[in-house]
Amino acid sequence: MLGEAGSIASIVGLPLTFAALLFAIYHLSRLRGEARAARDAAEEARRLLRRDLIIRDLTRLRVRISHLIDLNRRRDTVLSLSCCQEIQELLLEVQLRHPNLKDESRQEIRRALSFLVDRQSELENLIGDMPAEMVSRFNNRLNGLQIELLVTLENDLP
Repeated sequence: MLGEAGSIASIVGLPLTFAALLFAIYHLSRLRGEARAARDAAEEARRLLRRDLIIRDLTRLRVRISHLIDLNRRRDTVLSLSCCQEIQELLLEVQLRHPNLKDESRQEIRRALSFLVDRQSELENLIGDMPAEMVSRFNNRLNGLQIELLVTLENDLP
């Protein structure tokens, strides 16, 4: 009698084991899909965070460039030198923090850095007030930076 019960249990147990195996495989495949969806969501969150950081950096740059333009109008050479240095540091920070920038953006940053270094040299060699033509030339170039560089960087956003 015990032998028959064991045989019956084996026969009934086999389909139940297969059903349980299929159930486990089904849930594993669902978990794999959910893990993929979680990974995609995390990547999208990282992308949006990088985008927000770039926007914040560009906003800081825009504010500092506008401040430098104002300092030039007031012909404040000492503060203009300091502001030039801040802008250079911000540009370098953008370049380092965002390694995926396009080549065009990197070239624009290099040109802006070169301009600011030249501007600092001119200011340091200046004796007395900045001539009006110098203020006009510098501010025109700074306005160009705001238009060209910042727009190029904004277009480079991921």
